[in-house]
Formats: sequence, structure tokens, C-alpha cells
Amino acid sequence: MTRPTLPDEVQSHLKWPLRLTGAGMVVERAWQAFWPLVSVLLSAFAVWSFWTSGPSSFATGLMVIGAAAALTALIWGARKFAWPGRADRIARLDDSLHGHPIAALQDKQATGRNDAASRDLWHTHLHRMAQRLKGIRPVSPNLRVALNDPFGLRLMAATAAALALGFTPWLDRASDLPGGNGAADATPIASASWEGWIEPPGYTGRPSLYLADQSPGPLAVPSGSRLTLRLYGDLEALSVTSDLSDAPITGPTQQNYVQVITQDGLLRIDGPGAAAWQISAIGDTPPTVRVAGDLSRRLAGDFSLSFIATDDYSVTAGQAEASLGLERIDRRHGLKNDPEPRPPLIVDLPLPYRGTRTLIEGVLEENLIEHPWAGLPITLTLRVEDGAGQTGASAPMNIILPARRFLHPVAKALIEQRRDLMWSRLNGGGVAQVLRAVLNRPDDLDLPDGVYLRLRGAIRRLEAGLAFADLPSGLPEDLRDEVAALLWDVAVELDDGRLADALARMQQAQDRLEQAMRDGASEEELAELMDDVREAMRDYLDQLAQNQQQNGPQSDQPQSENGVEMSQADIEDMMDRIEELMREGREDEAMQMLDQLRQMMENMQMAQGGQSSQPGENAREGLQNTLREQQGLSDQAFRDLQEQGQGSQAGEAEGNEGRDGGQGRGQSHSGSGGQEGQDGQGAGAEQNSGAGDGNDLAGRQSDLQRQLEAQRRDLPGASGEAGQAARDALDEAGRAMGDAADALEQGDLPEALGRQADAMEALREGMRRFDEAMDQQQAQREGEQGNSPGEGRRSSQRDPLGRNPDGQSGAVATDSPLEDGEDVYRRAQELMNELRQRSGESERPDLERDYLKRLLDQF
Repeated sequence: MTRPTLPDEVQSHLKWPLRLTGAGMVVERAWQAFWPLVSVLLSAFAVWSFWTSGPSSFATGLMVIGAAAALTALIWGARKFAWPGRADRIARLDDSLHGHPIAALQDKQATGRNDAASRDLWHTHLHRMAQRLKGIRPVSPNLRVALNDPFGLRLMAATAAALALGFTPWLDRASDLPGGNGAADATPIASASWEGWIEPPGYTGRPSLYLADQSPGPLAVPSGSRLTLRLYGDLEALSVTSDLSDAPITGPTQQNYVQVITQDGLLRIDGPGAAAWQISAIGDTPPTVRVAGDLSRRLAGDFSLSFIATDDYSVTAGQAEASLGLERIDRRHGLKNDPEPRPPLIVDLPLPYRGTRTLIEGVLEENLIEHPWAGLPITLTLRVEDGAGQTGASAPMNIILPARRFLHPVAKALIEQRRDLMWSRLNGGGVAQVLRAVLNRPDDLDLPDGVYLRLRGAIRRLEAGLAFADLPSGLPEDLRDEVAALLWDVAVELDDGRLADALARMQQAQDRLEQAMRDGASEEELAELMDDVREAMRDYLDQLAQNQQQNGPQSDQPQSENGVEMSQADIEDMMDRIEELMREGREDEAMQMLDQLRQMMENMQMAQGGQSSQPGENAREGLQNTLREQQGLSDQAFRDLQEQGQGSQAGEAEGNEGRDGGQGRGQSHSGSGGQEGQDGQGAGAEQNSGAGDGNDLAGRQSDLQRQLEAQRRDLPGASGEAGQAARDALDEAGRAMGDAADALEQGDLPEALGRQADAMEALREGMRRFDEAMDQQQAQREGEQGNSPGEGRRSSQRDPLGRNPDGQSGAVATDSPLEDGEDVYRRAQELMNELRQRSGESERPDLERDYLKRLLDQF
């Protein structure tokens, strides 16, 4: 059954869209059917355009193959092509529209024809479909044939034809076709062309020069540049002349020219696009290098040397070469033999990774303290090289290769013997004899454990090697190096002790902090690294103080001009300043100050009195700080109790206990603890006032308990009955602190105050017992040395009020009544309790109360 025709008003809208869609379908079907024929024709055109050999059997074969391929493609396309009818065009156009409105307009109503409502609904539907056809657009053809041409043959043929059109004089070859009039009928065009460029050497960093963009005339290029010329078309129409190198360009014209420019000369191109340039070859001057300052040495043996290197293009490499200055060596003792031949000492110069290298201002920093030539005269020469392989050298410098300075006498002797052994293996026997002489009386040397046995083993190995080695040079080389390494390690261990490990940890912590600042670490990470630096620095200072105590005063040695005198407080101030700069985001200033602190630590001399001279004094100072912090916690807890309305009852109960202080030590100190709690303005309160009322007192009490436990474990020199009593008292104080922390956590402030008072009493008892143990140990040590007992301790101990003793006589000043009596600490505590009580009386003048607070801040 035929479908009804479209209404007239609809056909008017479809007239041109249908025509254009039909035209597009014709193009689409023609391309899909005849694209193989088009590809064959384009390929034949490209082959014909590039064919220059003339007629031949091979060319005839190609023509036959091309004709057969074209005929086959034509027949295949004709069978595949089908002309699109009206129905095809309407279907294509209707498929591009939403809802297929054209097909809908050709439909008939199937049901409800007799129903008026159904008919109205059907007419409304047709009206909507007709409205959709207004403004309809034709459908574009689909020219994609990639699925039918998976290898892209059509693209290859098109590319070849495009090349033939652009790069071959194909119009001139029209005369070869039958009936062609040749060049007389063709339009005259340029039959020859050329292109050329100059490439400077890569190390110059200059860009290539395209000759077509350069104005004829003078042209300056670096010597060694590469000239490239390419000629196209009729070569007889072009001629090239160039004398820019020892092999000038002359003779018949060629298609390609390559020449390295080594001299000034003329480059001329005659013919189409003629041009000429007078080229100047810019010579490459050799690089230069010179020393820019004096050699700078550091105590650890590091040295630095500033230098300046220049080149007209770029410095590519640099080295510092050192040779032994034999003529300046005092050839005595172990140096009288001829030295073993060694290659020159070569160290690379630091060069920038970025930027230009025409001017380099660098600093050579090295540490060669373990080299056999360390401490001997050398001749140092700096050498640099440019990209052309040219070199430049500085004036020779006669210097002493920086070496480490050893202060320990045995370490000095070992290093001298190591130098002799590395100088010549013939010195092996003499080195063994000197080492035996050094170790003749080992008890007088006070060597650390294991050092004597290691040196004895080295002696035996030297003697065994000399006995069994049948070599004219003496010791085997591997044995020589092994013994030399052992001597170096032992000398460093003797000279540094454990100080080197502490210094290495401190420097490593500082390096990690600097790297974190460079990488933009967060504030939390920087704070953690800063704590590591502080801890490592404290360990280093403690080890430095122990070394000074063991080695004794060095009053007979002149003080270095570069020495820095600083105390622990100065170092802490610098660390605080560095941390403040980091918080403010001023990383460069923080890194600069950290570097200054590193240099000061390497050259420092601890100020007198800035560091305790005895480990016992450090331990007692730590216990005093713990007692002071405990008093602060007790004051804070008492203030919290007062705020809860229980302050009067707690003060009364604590005051009653304090009035019974004459009955025993425990009662007396419990009372004092109550008085200290009533004060609320004591030293501990001053220290913790900035924490605020919202601090977790239980957590702080637990931290203080752990701190006391660490101090108890590390208590130095507390041996004997008094030492054990001190540890027991500190253990009791720790348990009282734990009970106080539990009470604070449960909110029982009165119980917590009582346990804190017990902890302070036990802590004072532990300090008293510790002082007795240290006095006994000091008296025993001084009795063995023939000194009067107690003299050494009194010379460095402070009295209970923190006053310094008379350093000349070793006796405490007589204006203090606290030294009279047998229990100095009890009387000192009673005095502190009285001061606390008076500072808490609000009726006293403010001036007097401020003075009392400043006194209490000292303890």
C-alpha cells in the first residue's frame, strides 16, 4: 500500500534540503566507490613526476601495471556505485530528525477514525510533526573510508602527489607527452633553487643561521661552524664559491655542500636567488682561571679556596691538581727515603649546573686530611677546559696541604708514624720500632680499653710482613694500607674520644634542618627537627665538658685568636632566635644563623662557670629543677582548690601540719609544702603562670614523674650506702608523684596536694643523700691523691642561697650563717618557707613582695 504524499506546505520546506542531501549522497557514494581509482591515479602521477631515467622496459611495465590497476578500480567502482533515489534522500533526511517527522506525516490514522476526539488528537500530532520541518538543514555526506582502507593507501598516494606538485618541475615535462608543445607552451618558472644554513659549535650556545634570512654582506660566525648548502632543480644554473677552509669549494656544481669554517673568506652563490657574504671566523680564546683569595683552613682539616674562571663561550670542566713539593720538605727521620711514586692529587672544581659559564666565581672546598701528603708541602695548580678542548691554568701555588691538628700526645706520635709508613714502605721496620717504644710503659699512657691490644696487633703484623715478604720495596701494599688505616682510627679515637660521635650527630641534625627549610617543610616538621638539633647540641656540650674535665685546664696553651667564648645560655638564645626566624618564614636568615652557630661550635671555648665541671653537679642541678617544677605544680593545684571553695579548709589543714614541723623531718616538710601551697606566688607559680588554668595538671605531673625516673637511673657516682639511700628516696618521690597524678586525674585536689608534699620531701631527702655520696666519693678520690678531703668539692659548690664560694682558698664566705650546724638543707628550706609565707601576705607593701618574689625565683 502506497504511503500518502506530503502536504504542499511541507514539500516547500523539504525542496532544497532534499536536493542538497541528494547531492551529498552522490558525492558520498562516488567517493566510497571510486577512492581506489583516485589513489591509483595519484600514485601514477607521483611516479611519473619523479621519473628521470627516460623510457625503458621497466617504465613500460609500470605503465601497464598502472593501467590495469586503474581499469580494475574503475570497474569495481562502477559496480558499487548506485544513484540515490527520492526515497533514499527522504529516508536520509528523516533519519537525521528527532521523531522521524517526515514518516509521521505520511502515516494514516489506524483507529478511532469515527471518534472526533481521536481525529483531533491525530491532527494535532500531524501539526506538531510539520512544525519540526521548519528550518530543516540538509545532511552532510559521510566521506570516511578508513574501514575500507586500513593501510591508508589513499593517504600515501595523496602525500606522494603533493610532493610531486611542490618539489618537481612537472609542468616542464608536459612536452614529453604526445601532442605536447614543451616549454614553449608552458609558463616560465624558476628551474633552480637553493637553501643553506650555518651551525655554530654546540658549546657556543648560539643558534643556527639560515642564509636566506641573512642580508648579504659581512657576517661573523664562530670558528668551527658548519656550513651546509643544498641545490635543487637545474644544477647548471647555479654555481657556488667558498674559501672558508683549507679545502675551498670549486669545480662543477654539486647537489650538496658541507664545509667547516676555519678562516675568513667569501661565500658566493650565483644563479637564481644569487647572494654573497663576507664571512669572518671568530676565534675561540682559551679559558682562564686564577685564585681569588687566600687558602682558608678550619680546625677539622677542611679547607676552601676561592677561584674565578672565564671563557668567551663556556667553561666545561675544571680541576685542581696538586703535586708533592719535594724540594721544600725537610728530608729527615722517616722522610729521608725517596717517596713512593704517586699520581698527582686531582680534585674537580665545582661548576654551576645552571646558567652561563662564561664567568664562574666558585669556591673549592675539600677535606684531604687522610691523604698521605696531608701536612706536607705541595704545589697546587687550577686547570679549566672549554668546549673546544682548549685549556687554561693558574699560577702554581706553594702551600701546605691542610691536615688535622692532633692534641693528644700519643695520637700525634701515631699520626707521624702513619705518615712515614705512607711515605715509603721501606719505613715499616722503623715504624714498628717506634711503636714498640711508645707502648713500652702502657700504664703511663692511660689508653682507652682495647687501644693497646690493637696497636700491639699492628706491630706484630708489621714485623711478620717484613719477615716473610721478599720484596725490594718492603711491606706489601695491602698490609701497609691496613696498618695505616688502623693507626688513623686509633689516633682519632684518642684525640676525640666520644666527642666526634656527638659532633657528627649534631652536624647531621643541623644538615637535616637546613634541608627541610630548603624543601619548604611544615612548621610541625621544623619544630621536630629543631628539637633534634637541641638534643644533639646538649649531648655535644656534655661530652665537651667531660673532655675538658678529663684533660684538665689548658692554661699553658695560648688561646686561639678565632676562639669563641660562649656559655650554655648564649647557645640557647641563638637556638631560640633561629626557631623564631623559622616561624616567621625567614628561612634564609635562619640558615645563615645556623651556619654561624655551626662554626662557633667548632671553635668554641666554654665560658668558665657556664658548664658544670663535674657530672655530679649536673645531676644535682637537674634534681633541683625537678623540685622547682614540682613546687610549681603544687602551687597551681592549690590555686585551683581555692577557686573551688576549698582553699580555706585545705590551707588550715596544711597549716596545722606545718605547725608540727619541729617533731620530725617528714612533718616539717609536709608543713612547708602546705605553706608553699598557700603562697600561690612562688617560683613555681611564676614559671607556670603562662600555662593558664586550663592545663592538664595530671599530664604534667606524669611527665615530671618520668623525668625523675630518668634522673634516678642516670644518677652518676652515687655508689655505696649513701648512694643507694639516695636512689631509694628518689624512688619514693616518684611513687608519690604517681599517686598525685592519679588524684589530679580524679579531681581530688586535697589528696593530690598531700602526695605532692610527700614527693617534695622525698626528693629533698634524695638530694641530701646524693650530696653525702658525692662527698664520700670525692673524699676517697682526694685521699688517694694526697689532697685534703672535701677541698675539691667545696671549690666548685655553691651555698644554699646560690652564692659562689671563694675560689682562691676553697672556703665558703663567713658572712653566711647557713653553713653553721649539721643540717644545712633543713635550715635553708625553713628560710624559703618563711620567704614564701611573707610573699603571700597581701598586707605587705608591693615593693617588699616583689623583692621576695625575685629572691624565690633564684631557687
